[in-house]
Amino acid sequence: MTSIQFFYSRDFPGNALRSNARQALEHLGMNVEIQETEASPGQAECTLPALAIDGEIVVSGVEPSVRELELLLEDRARMQEEESFCGACGMECGGMNGAEGCAGCGKNGGNPGMAGKIIGFVILLIILFTAVKILS
Repeated sequence: MTSIQFFYSRDFPGNALRSNARQALEHLGMNVEIQETEASPGQAECTLPALAIDGEIVVSGVEPSVRELELLLEDRARMQEEESFCGACGMECGGMNGAEGCAGCGKNGGNPGMAGKIIGFVILLIILFTAVKILS
């Protein structure tokens, strides 16, 4: 985890979320500074208060407990660690190679995103629909 950002407003100060996030980081021994940003409700792209990890909103409009935030932070740290290793060769890529894939084995990342899975499913449905039309 490289950054955690806390969004709040005067109407939605999110004191419990801010406090619980700090306690969760402390319990996990993570030395990550929480950047605080005051936003007006009209400016915010999500419900305030909100918490973002590495630029992605992970909590919005609720104030989870310390334990829930610990689990969330552990999951994010584990996911980030898994993404930094190539499943094919075991070398640490760190996500630096992007579309070229892993420098150690020359293979592409291998995990298609959700959009790729949806497109593949739609293509499969089109093929099946066409086959049914031809056969009937």
